[in-house]
Amino acid sequence: MTESLIWVNEDGINPEHKMFRDYPDAPRVYIFDVSYLQQWRISHHRLQFIYESLLEIPHISIYKGETVAVLDSLLQEYNVREVITTATPNHIITGWQDEILKQADLVTYPQIYPVQDSSSPRRFARYWRQSDRFWLTP
Repeated sequence: MTESLIWVNEDGINPEHKMFRDYPDAPRVYIFDVSYLQQWRISHHRLQFIYESLLEIPHISIYKGETVAVLDSLLQEYNVREVITTATPNHIITGWQDEILKQADLVTYPQIYPVQDSSSPRRFARYWRQSDRFWLTP
């Protein structure tokens, strides 16, 4: 029996995230929630970026459906008691996390950023100049 399930949300798509090292045997899942994507008008380019980023995470299973319903099903399928995920400022995802808490323990890891910049750049270009080497280096 697997005791934990890693639910990757959009703020935790990083193959080097600590949660993967801490729970190496836990199933890893990401859910494309179509109604959420349509509500937020997520572009096709963003979807492609998310998908390609997910492919860098070893042994991840990608599902399509309503997030809470799919997670409910997976909790039963894997018979897990604990869901591991990342913290997020996204109120919809935190709402889903609250729903999951009704059925399982929830462990949230902090988001990780490639560059720690306290100046809060106003333009993406400034951030990119600071972090492009990190993102583009194998």
